[in-house]
Amino acid sequence: MCGILFSIQGQRTDSQEAYARTWATLQELNSRRGPSAQDVYTVSLAQDEISSRVGLMTFYGAVLHLRGDFVTRQPHVSETGNVLLWNGEIFDGIFVGHHQNDGRVLMDQLDKLSLDKGIKDHTSAFLGIMAKIEGPYAFVYYHASSNRVYFGRDCLGRRSLLWHKEQQIEGGMDLPFILTSVGYSSFKSDLLPLDEVPADGIYCLSIQSNGIKSLDRYPWIPSTIDQRVEQESLYTMQLPFGRVNSTIPSEDQLSEPFPENLKFDQAHPEVVPPVTEDMKRAISDMIEALGDSVRRRVQDIPRTGMIHDARVGILFSGGLDCLCLAALADKFLPEGEAIDLLNVGFENPRSEKARAMEEALALKRLKKQGLSNSNNHTGENNKPKAPSTKYNVPDRITGYESLSELRRIAPHRHWNFVEVNIPFEEATAKRSEILERIAPLETVMDLSIAMAFWFAARGIGYIKNEQDEMVPYTSQAKVLLSGLGADEQLGGYSRHKEQFKTASWEGLIQELQLDLDRISTRNLGRDDRIISDHGKEARYPFLCTNVVQFLSDLRVDLKVDLRYPRGVGEKIILRHVARELGFDRSSSHWKRAVQFGARTAKMTENGRSEIGQQVVGREGQ
Repeated sequence: MCGILFSIQGQRTDSQEAYARTWATLQELNSRRGPSAQDVYTVSLAQDEISSRVGLMTFYGAVLHLRGDFVTRQPHVSETGNVLLWNGEIFDGIFVGHHQNDGRVLMDQLDKLSLDKGIKDHTSAFLGIMAKIEGPYAFVYYHASSNRVYFGRDCLGRRSLLWHKEQQIEGGMDLPFILTSVGYSSFKSDLLPLDEVPADGIYCLSIQSNGIKSLDRYPWIPSTIDQRVEQESLYTMQLPFGRVNSTIPSEDQLSEPFPENLKFDQAHPEVVPPVTEDMKRAISDMIEALGDSVRRRVQDIPRTGMIHDARVGILFSGGLDCLCLAALADKFLPEGEAIDLLNVGFENPRSEKARAMEEALALKRLKKQGLSNSNNHTGENNKPKAPSTKYNVPDRITGYESLSELRRIAPHRHWNFVEVNIPFEEATAKRSEILERIAPLETVMDLSIAMAFWFAARGIGYIKNEQDEMVPYTSQAKVLLSGLGADEQLGGYSRHKEQFKTASWEGLIQELQLDLDRISTRNLGRDDRIISDHGKEARYPFLCTNVVQFLSDLRVDLKVDLRYPRGVGEKIILRHVARELGFDRSSSHWKRAVQFGARTAKMTENGRSEIGQQVVGREGQ
């Protein structure tokens, strides 16, 4: 994971001051993403050898060392004048050896392409290389001989990339033009505005001596689209996965529903839907596909700290998705090596106040009934109670429940359950900084989710030592696994249930396709900007394109069967996978949004009236 920053700057005096402030701010912000090394490289734009410089391209790269035996600095610059800024990971599609840096390997491939005299169409060949890559990325690539700059994000948008682009003008595009991994709040009116680059294709700038001649897009297209249909661009790239399987299951394909006399509205661990032969095959294939995805994301992480430091952390709510990732990561890391389970909880005064009122009302009812501790001599109410703490949020409770099962099935693994406890005052103090990192997003829901991930990724908390005492601990893991993508593909949200109630299997399939289509615009860029602010990299095994392809091909009822109640039917295949991995009780956990599980939502009385899509105001900035 890296921070990449690029600009094309002209000589207009009216924009120089704002550009200088913007560049200095962005360079500092991107340096946080890559603490291992930082470099700058410039290319002058001129009409010919004797003309004066009329434009300047600047490339800045900040590197977080996660691939190869040593730190490989960037920008990557070749002898032919090509320049590459690379913020990504190549897990498949192009071979990268255990001791190699993937950015360097990609640059070598692109240089071979440039030197191959037999290639008549460089753009088509370049897009062919990029389309082969399996892994998250954002990049900027300058091809010197054609004077073109290519840039973009992977087809799922797993890495952040923002741009500042001025309006089109006659003969080209106004300058300055900026690309950056991370940005700032729109409230900073003295800096140039930024927007997210859509993950809908690869873009190309044709460069001329005084700036940009044109901006083109080469789109991703689904493999199911008839190639004879005229496209909006001469050049296209085929998506590495197809559309969601639209087959409606027949009655004989569906598993038997629960008996009519078995009525419940939420999960019971001992109640398991029947497993058909189709489901057995799907479970086995899912474990293989997801396991391979996890293996590729944990096997080559260099050790930069002490021998006992964890190299891998997991954003761990104790839910089904992260629990399966933990069990699979255990299979592919050396025995005895620690894995950090980062579990975040916030002090939420509004929730604490509500809980205190509920306890007071309950005590009042007991006293009224003559059942308070002072009057009750049965001893029932005198049993010792678990200590109450302001950080016993729902995800903390679920996290410890799942931890006990992890330790049962993998007793050799050293599981560091990191309690990341955030006081209300600290959350309030960091609110403005976190709001900066999610920009250009700025809704209440984005901020609530980002606060949980920002503090969890920071990794400062407490773990229990061998004497069962809580001691301070800071996670050194640079790679954090996230379960994002499971709910979108396996029907984990309440809206999937509503669609099934309203429009049966057809409506559910449409909702699953919609979630996959918009996943790049909803949260991935935001999460990348938030987590990387601490020099950490998020990796998403459920969004490996091979896993997405497998799940897209799978018949809908094998992924999600909403005839069953909550905690049973949603993400049904993953529940079966969890049981296969040895989790009995935790296989019935259901989806809880992070802002409610960690209690970052509505932290004050003023927040009671806030809605998720409301734009966060200037107060507290």
